[in-house]
Amino acid sequence: MKRRLLLPLLALAACTTPDSPSHAGAYYFDSNGDGSGYVFHWPENRLPVRFWVDPRGNMKALVQNAIEVWQDQFMYGEFTGTIVPDSSHADVIVTWADSVPPAVTPDPGTPVRACGGLTSTDSLTDNQIQGAFHSTLTILLTGATAGQVEACVQRTVIHELGHDLGILNDDAPDSTDIMYFTPYASFPSAADRTTMQVLYHTAPTLLPPSR
Repeated sequence: MKRRLLLPLLALAACTTPDSPSHAGAYYFDSNGDGSGYVFHWPENRLPVRFWVDPRGNMKALVQNAIEVWQDQFMYGEFTGTIVPDSSHADVIVTWADSVPPAVTPDPGTPVRACGGLTSTDSLTDNQIQGAFHSTLTILLTGATAGQVEACVQRTVIHELGHDLGILNDDAPDSTDIMYFTPYASFPSAADRTTMQVLYHTAPTLLPPSR
């Protein structure tokens, strides 16, 4: 119901430029983590970003959840994503690096570093990314319960998609941030949200891969 009530207001504002978010509370998102590196985000004409996911286990559900989590961080729909069936037509490829954990209910207790993630691109040519982003998930701690592993991969997939969206470093300053170098938070913090919003209102220095 609230969405319907807002429609007349949105129609009145349709010809205006969305306000840029405040930088207060944001951290650096560039590749060097200090404001001196590359800046990247997906342009409007490349939305929705296309994700291909490993068909094993529950990776599809994990990535779909992460896409929705990040979409919810934006005020004006600056990012949207979709899962596609063909890896040759994907902008981002997400896979298990080795073993595939069972799909169980995530353990809501103290976070355990039971997994890891890595995001990379093939190369750069003339400030253009070549090829798709690749994000891989690795299971690290064999002594963890299945629920602890599931909780770890859930938050790590969100973290790695944060890199795929353009936060190119692991220098989020606080362990409550999902983009902290080891993600212990379950969802993006206020700082993660602000940083992503500021990023998508900052001129990029890197072009996305060509299609």
